[in-house]
Amino acid sequence: MADNNHSFTEHQWKPNTCLECSRSKEQHQQRETSNVISSESNLSDQLERGKQDFIANTVVDTISFSPDSKSVKEKVAHFEALLAKQARSKSYYERFPDILNVTNETGLEIKQAKEFTTSILQNLPSGNVQDSSTMCHIINNLLGNKDQQCLFYNSSIGINLHDASANLADLNSEDKPFILKLHSSKGLGKDNVENEPDDLSLAQQLNDVIQQKQFHPVIEDICERLAKAHKVDKKDIKIISVYEGTFNVVYTIPNLKSVDNQSLLQVEKNLKNEFNEFRSIKIHPLLSCRPSFDISYFDERGNKTFPNDSDTYEIGPPERTMPYIQPAGWTRYGLRVLGKYKDGDTWLDPFLHSENWYRAFHGTKNATAENFGTSGGYINAYNVSVDAMLNIYRNGFEKARTAAYGPGVYCSPDPQWLENSYGATVEMDTEQGKKKYKCMLQVAANPDGVKFTSDSKIWVVSNPEDIRPYGILIKEA
Repeated sequence: MADNNHSFTEHQWKPNTCLECSRSKEQHQQRETSNVISSESNLSDQLERGKQDFIANTVVDTISFSPDSKSVKEKVAHFEALLAKQARSKSYYERFPDILNVTNETGLEIKQAKEFTTSILQNLPSGNVQDSSTMCHIINNLLGNKDQQCLFYNSSIGINLHDASANLADLNSEDKPFILKLHSSKGLGKDNVENEPDDLSLAQQLNDVIQQKQFHPVIEDICERLAKAHKVDKKDIKIISVYEGTFNVVYTIPNLKSVDNQSLLQVEKNLKNEFNEFRSIKIHPLLSCRPSFDISYFDERGNKTFPNDSDTYEIGPPERTMPYIQPAGWTRYGLRVLGKYKDGDTWLDPFLHSENWYRAFHGTKNATAENFGTSGGYINAYNVSVDAMLNIYRNGFEKARTAAYGPGVYCSPDPQWLENSYGATVEMDTEQGKKKYKCMLQVAANPDGVKFTSDSKIWVVSNPEDIRPYGILIKEA
């Protein structure tokens, strides 16, 4: 039976209060697309101008060489790689919500979302894994806590909160980061960096310093100010990266649990006092004490209930295919990924296309290095499991270990092995009594980005952009 990932199935999404407002959805998507295109266009213009300035300056600096010399070409290539890396960082972190948006509990959209959440969660789920209400209750058990439910909303009817569902695939941070946005780097580092070049060049320098764990007056100054704003020790501030487009600092506070709204507002006030160039502060969605989930993130075209007998297919480029073992007995809820990526849809659809990415599975149980067969493995919560991330949202972080198979996103081509090792179990009340369910993600991995380890059941994807979740799998335990 072919894995037709996007054929409609009989278990359609029918939440109790969902309205059929396709026109509103299309208008909303058009606005979002327009904003993204506008932002990317402005960034592209900035980067192109920077590239031209760089080329011009490089030619002047190397006047004894031809403009086509290897030296100039290498510098241009290096600069283009820098621009691409900066653009990726900007695209990823700019999706995080501002503190002011997260702490708003009085807006009309919040009220509508609360009513919608009540309509979904007020009744016991049927217990049938093919029933969307059961899926929502499972998500609430993962994202919510005993004092605060997950806030569900439906962007297709015009409600637009920040969607934590997108962060189910958020695997490239060691902690849940803050993003400090400044108008410029002016004043940072006091008098030690009077002759610093533009923010892009400074960002490159600082990222090199961060990677090499070296001293830099700007980094020291930023850490001191952040420590004062958060009222923590300076050593507890960890700068992850810097990117331009104004001037942006990505940082974490290790072991920080979810933060209440009043504390977040106080942090923003303190940051304004510490940084004259303060623009705004963004936070990881799961730092908020109440995550939200957009049910329109699901795509029923990807829904599928797999038979109990597993089928296997060869997936990937010709002469480089890898086996795809279907997850026997699991029910998949498809995620809205078609049309999401600039490189088209052939990484996933149509099934068995020569440009399909490998199929794999990503566990949802809080993992440790010992589970991967080594006590010294780099098994970070973000790099191993979705539920590890959600568990950290409730209980705080565990420190990452040193490299085993190397840093990256860990996944497995073997669904049964992953289920036994990392299948998180959620217990909840249903109309049929107490039931337990297992959860994991179905993902696609770029054939050019997969590192095959000495254990055939474990793959490592170094670049998070090379692994894409496209379905949430659940089954009764």
